[in-house]
Amino acid sequence: MRTGSGLKGRRSHQKSRTGCQQCKQRKVKCGEEKPTCSNCRRHEVDCSFAFSQTKASTSIDNQLPPRSRTVTPLCAPGTTHSGSPGDNGQLQTAVSSELHIPDLELLHHYTTSTAYTFSLHPLLQTFWRVEVPRIGFAAPYTLRAILAISALHLAFLRPEKVQLYITQANTHHEAALKLATPEMATIGPDNSAPLFLLSALSSFISCAKPLKLGNFFLLEDNNIADWLLLIRGTGTILDFADESLKSGPLASMFSVRAQHRNFRTSRRHHALEELHQLILTQVQDQHMLHMYIGTLDEMNRSFAMCLEHNLRLETADVFVWLMRVPYDFLVLLRNYEPLALVILGYFCVLLHQLEWMWCMKGWSTHLLSQIYDQLRPTHRVWIRWPIEQIGFLPPT
Repeated sequence: MRTGSGLKGRRSHQKSRTGCQQCKQRKVKCGEEKPTCSNCRRHEVDCSFAFSQTKASTSIDNQLPPRSRTVTPLCAPGTTHSGSPGDNGQLQTAVSSELHIPDLELLHHYTTSTAYTFSLHPLLQTFWRVEVPRIGFAAPYTLRAILAISALHLAFLRPEKVQLYITQANTHHEAALKLATPEMATIGPDNSAPLFLLSALSSFISCAKPLKLGNFFLLEDNNIADWLLLIRGTGTILDFADESLKSGPLASMFSVRAQHRNFRTSRRHHALEELHQLILTQVQDQHMLHMYIGTLDEMNRSFAMCLEHNLRLETADVFVWLMRVPYDFLVLLRNYEPLALVILGYFCVLLHQLEWMWCMKGWSTHLLSQIYDQLRPTHRVWIRWPIEQIGFLPPT
């Protein structure tokens, strides 16, 4: 039988009531070093001291004037704020081991791949790659839109993970629209550039989503699509801040476009001339006649660019029509009025010219097929020319 003298007792130590939560759970003495105690650092685990210091830093940040606060656009776990000047020079902030890797992946993919797909012009590619993220860092809604379009590009490139990336895209775009809504009520020189970019990116995002039956491009659930209302808002942005846009951070984009698109055409394209004659024979009301012909003439410049001057169209050359058509015309589309659908069918020829872009692939055929389904057999002959131009094969 062993005696008590043969047993080694537990080494005594002073208990710490102010140690970190991790040491208390492991029932070991905490060294209480901050922002991370020695035990947690040795075992490579997150220390509760780091989290409490982060909260303290955030509390101090909230007491600063609004313009002095550091805005974190992404709600990533473990995100920390930059220190602000204080009595001791600078506040020391905790460095978290947690980074929101999916968002970093999206931003990396945007700058190394997606940004090159919006234009074939080298200067515009540089603009999308360098200037647009720089603007996004000061405007969280623009940054969110950047991440959304990057996620959709990855969904296009990696179909085995399509649902994962689409979920990310939807999350970021919904957050972007929510953040931007208050800004739209006070458009001015300070926010016109990021709002303009948000509307442009939103058009890409809408086009990049997977094609599905019932997706009518301009309509969602028989209402005018939110993204279309947003892109039409760019016309308002241009009206309010035209000079500040063209001389500000978007100056390079506007100057490049002005150099390569600065021409006028006085005659109507022959295909649109035939459609013009059709409208004259079908519409009696003068207000409706004026609206239809004006809508058609807005399309003529883009037709001349690609079919007469052999210029490769970019999205702005096509979507400018959507910005300029009367709202009443969109209402006619929502009501599936035959002549409005026919004009949209001719617009599909322009969409077809954009299929060098990954996000526009298949849209012209998809939209024209749905227009074909909505038209009566006696009206389908009116879209014969778009059908031939696109190579759409109607069902037999």
